[in-house]
Amino acid sequence: TQPSSELLGKTFLLYVGRPQPHKNLTSLIKAFGALKKKHPSLKLVLAGKKDILHEAHLETAKKVGIAYEDIVFTGYVTDAQLRWLYQNCAAYVFPSLSEGFGLPGLEAMLHGAPVVSSNSTCLPEVYGDAAEYFDPNNALEMTKKIDLVISDTDLHKKLIAKGYRRAKQF
Repeated sequence: TQPSSELLGKTFLLYVGRPQPHKNLTSLIKAFGALKKKHPSLKLVLAGKKDILHEAHLETAKKVGIAYEDIVFTGYVTDAQLRWLYQNCAAYVFPSLSEGFGLPGLEAMLHGAPVVSSNSTCLPEVYGDAAEYFDPNNALEMTKKIDLVISDTDLHKKLIAKGYRRAKQF
């Protein structure tokens, strides 16, 4: 694995993928803004190739009072960097409104990240009991579920163990 020097020793949430509208990153950023009140040192890492949509997400962050340095847009990451991000995040969050399968969540599970996921489309079927779910149209519920997973040590450990077993099925 290849550690990210700017994230070493930091507590962070992770999302991996393109910032397309159906990925619901605006709601994730709003939920993150609310989480910062309880977890002031928390960071949000949005991993994936940067494109024009990133600017809109930076604007959303600014509107909800999130400091620029609290959101990390990684741009392209190597497989080794991605593995490190999964292995070191407090939770992998998948806020999508619509998915065909949800491979990043399974990849997160395989590398030991607890998954907090949208309950839309196929995601509950794919992740089974190995994720904590929220309504992707409800930023407050998303905030509460993420907080639960990063605050409850027992749940955190259970999701990691269940996730690893679940990912192995695929």
